[in-house]
Amino acid sequence: MNRRWRALLTRAVAAAVLAATWITTPAPAEARPSVWARARDPKREEQREMIHAADMALLRREMPGEPSSPQLDQFYLTQARVLYEMAGVKTSRDPFVRNRYAGILQELGEYEATTAELEAILALDAPAPLRAEVYRDLAVCYARLDRHDEEIRAYGEALALEPHAETRALLFANRAEAHMALGDITRAVAGYRASLSLLGTMEMFRYGVTTLWGLSVALDRSGDLESALENITLARTYDPRDKRIDGPGWFYVPPYDEHWYKALGHWQSARAAGTGAARAQFYALALASWQAYLDSAPTDDQWAPLARVRLAKCTKERDEALRKAQKARPEGGFGKAAAPGGKVVGRAPDGKPSIAKPPAARQPAPPSPPRRAPAGMH
Repeated sequence: MNRRWRALLTRAVAAAVLAATWITTPAPAEARPSVWARARDPKREEQREMIHAADMALLRREMPGEPSSPQLDQFYLTQARVLYEMAGVKTSRDPFVRNRYAGILQELGEYEATTAELEAILALDAPAPLRAEVYRDLAVCYARLDRHDEEIRAYGEALALEPHAETRALLFANRAEAHMALGDITRAVAGYRASLSLLGTMEMFRYGVTTLWGLSVALDRSGDLESALENITLARTYDPRDKRIDGPGWFYVPPYDEHWYKALGHWQSARAAGTGAARAQFYALALASWQAYLDSAPTDDQWAPLARVRLAKCTKERDEALRKAQKARPEGGFGKAAAPGGKVVGRAPDGKPSIAKPPAARQPAPPSPPRRAPAGMH
């Protein structure tokens, strides 16, 4: 597939601020030390203040209404990283502080460093909810690094700890994507369906759309193109403009897999188009996406042969649709101009076009009296 859920820092930072866990020792969270305690251990107090400043930088980055740009995001993340490292976070025994630091590295795209940090957290005495979060983020990093066997194991560990249905649905869907990356379509389809089975109607709008897209690609790669397009139709009942699949919280593995998704999406749009012009446009986009996949994929890509088959099938379907549209055009084609208000209906005996006259205009009927809305609908 493959779009994957990106962990954000908002949750961890908000929890950090509310809990005031500004410490870098394994001791449990406690009230802020008195001025005398801070005076007795100035180094520890300095560490605490640095971590506090780092978390405030992260929180400002996530605050609604704050100016936002990639450059500003990079500034806040880098500032927080430097402050954490100055506070000695790499030797901290506090798994919560370490996890926030790992989140910064992940947001900066340093997946090797993030992986090492998350693996170190698992060696600490972290509570089950945090361990579930760490395994989930570790799986995402493994995906980025193309370590899919380890990714699948990490999702399994997260599922063993995660009790909430919505999060479990995301974990099942992401693990299904890892199976697809390894070419295990049977497990991928089963994983997507397990994910969808956990979601109610409301959750489908938020979580189910991308899962349906993933299932569509898996079904297509299993040889079931028609079911694949049907699932895209269903996904678009929840998200007509494809905002979820095009959102910033997802990424493809490998990157050129995006063309497969686009090709199926355009193909479904072509079949659903209401006009010949729109249908032709979407078929053209679908064909361009199939060709882009083949141009981008390596020569040994496992799905390239099927992509060639799909390109040929889509071309044939496009040509048949254009032929049908050509046959359905009125006699004389587009070159015959009708008189204003009339239309060409044939030719008179003298060979000139016969123009049908428009019907005489009718007087509009008097307006009906206003109807009272039923009770309860005002």
